[in-house]
Amino acid sequence: MRASFIHVADTHLGYEQYGVRERFNDFSRAFWDVIDAAIERHVDFLVIAGDLFNKRAIDALTLIHAIEGLKRLHDLQIPVIAIEGNHDRSYYRDGVSWLQFLCYQGYIKLLAPMMQNGAPQLTPWQPDTMLGSYIDLLDGQLRVYGLPWQGAATSRVLEGMAQALKEAEAAENEQGVAYRLLMMHTGVDGIVPRVQGLPTLGQFQALSNQIDYLALGHVHKPYEFDGWMYNPGSTETCGAEESQWEDRGYYYVEIDTDEPERIIDPERKERVHHAVRLVSRRRPFVRYDLRVDGLAEPEVLYQRLEDYCRREGPAYRGVEPVVQIHLSGTLAFDAGSLDQQRMEEVVRRYFEPLHTRIDNATNDQDYVPDDGDIDGRDRSMWHELERRIFEELVGLDSRYLPAKEQWSSVLSELKSSALHKEEPEQIAEFLREKRASLLPPV
Repeated sequence: MRASFIHVADTHLGYEQYGVRERFNDFSRAFWDVIDAAIERHVDFLVIAGDLFNKRAIDALTLIHAIEGLKRLHDLQIPVIAIEGNHDRSYYRDGVSWLQFLCYQGYIKLLAPMMQNGAPQLTPWQPDTMLGSYIDLLDGQLRVYGLPWQGAATSRVLEGMAQALKEAEAAENEQGVAYRLLMMHTGVDGIVPRVQGLPTLGQFQALSNQIDYLALGHVHKPYEFDGWMYNPGSTETCGAEESQWEDRGYYYVEIDTDEPERIIDPERKERVHHAVRLVSRRRPFVRYDLRVDGLAEPEVLYQRLEDYCRREGPAYRGVEPVVQIHLSGTLAFDAGSLDQQRMEEVVRRYFEPLHTRIDNATNDQDYVPDDGDIDGRDRSMWHELERRIFEELVGLDSRYLPAKEQWSSVLSELKSSALHKEEPEQIAEFLREKRASLLPPV
């Protein structure tokens, strides 16, 4: 038996990232490119391993974009087999998901096994009920199983699935099933550190004797193991951290159960198929981590940002990337003095981006009060306590450190003026005079 298919997951149609409408279109275009590839390569079928949509409650345009791609495969009689991911499931009060709607309309075959005592029942998919754990293709020689998102129960359901497959193996061989594919919307523990509670690689090994190709989704980082377990990653960039995984996309897989040596790559431990991960076409996403430790004043930070943008920005001219500047570390000055609009303008000048995002994850220097002989219980010493607190707080900003005693007095006078309800113009004029006398000329 010879066949070919495409494995895709986590297309997240309908995601209007950062509130930018063109990002909504980017996710649709990435999905349509996969459809184009399926048609150009004349595949026998396509599998979607969950999270076709970004959220459960989609709008009409998202549905139109999904149908626009799926209809092209439907018209060419290329089956699309899917499972629900955690983003696709219906709300309990609704009862019907949008993937079930697409199934009802005939655009996809949505696998949803019936469960008994926490284990999936291996029953054929029925179009009238839209229930069943598998569907047979190519005259019954190729069987596609599906196990949708199971959440916290994934490990337990995985054990039940492995046992059921083992028990069914002999009967399937007699029926002429030569190749088995299983879709699951889950990941492997440890692939991405912040994603917790997933099955370990060892727990998946129980499937390895019965399943030829395990098609995963959910984790947006691409990976594969031992020539039978594959995860393509997200087709578009759903978060800034994904920009480091440049090989995300989808798999094009060729199967040959009669002469596997014709296609397999022995160095990759492949079985009777050859899987190639193709990088999806997506909008460039640029992330720059700017450490602020040791930067004495905002001007130095702005200069460092401009140096980076001047160096890297020209390479992205004309492609309108998404640019994220991530500020991290401990500031030596007040965070309120950072001019975000100025930083965004620097990025726009050199990158000409679709969207700029400045994420400020910096820390202020911690204020630790003096553990001296003034603790605030003696009211007669409050004035001295206030002066010391002002002096220590001012000293946390390197710009004011050389004259912290004078600035402490200025703060005390500003407080007194505000309490006596002096005119704002008068207070502002006083502050301007002190700045001129205490700060060095720029």
